[in-house]
Amino acid sequence: MTTNASVDIVIFGGGVAGLWMLNRIRQAGFAAILCESTSLGGGQTCKSQGIIHGGMKYALQGQLTAEAAALSDMPARWRTCLQGAGEIDLSRVTVLSDKHYLWAPNKLTAKLAGGLASVTLASKVEPLDKSDYPILFQHPAFKGEVFALDEMVLDTHSLIRELVRANQDAIFKIQPTSPQEWEWDTAGRVIAANVYCGSRAVRLEAQQFIFAAGSGNECLAKPLPQVAMQRRPLHMVMAKVPPNWLLYAHCMGLSTRPRVTITTHHAQDGSLIWYIGGMLAEEGVQRDTAAQIQAAKQELSSLFPWLSFDEVEWATLRVDRAEPLQADALKPNQAYYKAIQNMVITWPVKLALAPQLADEVLAHMRSIPLTPQLLDTQALRAWPMPPLSQPIWETSFCHVHA
Repeated sequence: MTTNASVDIVIFGGGVAGLWMLNRIRQAGFAAILCESTSLGGGQTCKSQGIIHGGMKYALQGQLTAEAAALSDMPARWRTCLQGAGEIDLSRVTVLSDKHYLWAPNKLTAKLAGGLASVTLASKVEPLDKSDYPILFQHPAFKGEVFALDEMVLDTHSLIRELVRANQDAIFKIQPTSPQEWEWDTAGRVIAANVYCGSRAVRLEAQQFIFAAGSGNECLAKPLPQVAMQRRPLHMVMAKVPPNWLLYAHCMGLSTRPRVTITTHHAQDGSLIWYIGGMLAEEGVQRDTAAQIQAAKQELSSLFPWLSFDEVEWATLRVDRAEPLQADALKPNQAYYKAIQNMVITWPVKLALAPQLADEVLAHMRSIPLTPQLLDTQALRAWPMPPLSQPIWETSFCHVHA
């Protein structure tokens, strides 16, 4: 038997974007809930490296690109939240590194040096003395240069936990849904969505429906010709490394894209995991697992000739980055939202841009204008909350048995 529930706003998708919006929308006085069909943070959020980008890696040619400009204010905004003084209290989130680093394996070319000098003037990049280099670069064999970026690296699992903390009464696990389960009026507005959990069904009415489901938006937005999604794949590499190999850094090449981007994470068995992206991950989509691991060994051995990778354990992960379709199929420059009737389709594009996306969606809700109404979620009270996602390395090669 189907029962009814009603809210002002329902959000589909429990990654960082959906959860950030849920926090802000409820703070603004609207009755909102979030529905997730798998695990919270289990899509692109848990597969990200946790870097709160300031866009500096995109500005090394001496010009502030659109991508860099969109990201430039994000680290300061996140820091305020991490200090407990921002729009969301993230003071309990684990900060893996307060700085992200940029290194060149050799002395910089004139072109890169000029670009770096330009952004350094904006206090976004800090040249370092050798004594302040991360420990791996203090080896005598390292002949390059290292810079500190005004960026930080977060543990995404703890980030999701804190975004959920104040909203556990408003987050519900549902089975995957589709537009066939929706009710529409003659003007093309959604009246209600029929959602399911096991044998239970609820007809969920709302004034506004927000889609923040990453790749899941592709199915949810099928009836909407105004919105299309693209996938940009990555083939990420994971390496279980010795306990003193702590590193958070981009390696500069001759391109504005890093050769590799390395972040370090702590597995439940106490080991350290390098999670490796950059051009290695972008170009690796054409390689199978064995070939990608071999390419990673060769690249890292060339960048760190003083380290031995003989005892390192390896794994890879294929990631489909879901984004709004671009005419050139390249990466969008900023967070995306599109309002169609009483629906809003969103993609944050980058973890760091979740606050900006929430600003834009909340401004839209206030501009409609949307009038807060009474919340009636009695029919959902017995429904479970989705579990928090597990770090991807735990399922890749760091199985922990209870």
